Amino acid sequence: MSIGNLITAVETALTPFFDSDGDNTAQVVKAAAGKLYGLEISNPNAADAWIQLFDVAAGSVVVGTTTPIQSYLVPAGNGVQDGGMDKNFTIPINFATAITYACTTTPTGAGDPTTGLVVNAWYK
Repeated sequence: MSIGNLITAVETALTPFFDSDGDNTAQVVKAAAGKLYGLEISNPNAADAWIQLFDVAAGSVVVGTTTPIQSYLVPAGNGVQDGGMDKNFTIPINFATAITYACTTTPTGAGDPTTGLVVNAWYK
């Protein structure tokens, strides 16, 4: 199998995820072990926001207390256009337990963005 065919096989096997109201409540992308290949997040707020990623079942995450495995800045919008963040992981992030996230106002805190973020993810 050529590299091009292998990449195409992996890409077609990815599952998309969408949340139109990402907030400070732990949300499930995948409730079992998996790999995260990419994120695209839109922030309509006038303040920066963060997406925290957890390798913990959503029901066991205490946002603001549970330490995320990664936390990414999602820049603020400017009142006319949403801010945004795109991440494509050439080497996917491996989650041994579950792929869980929360959108907050700080990298490890529990503050709730005024308006929910739009979260798109691709996982396997």
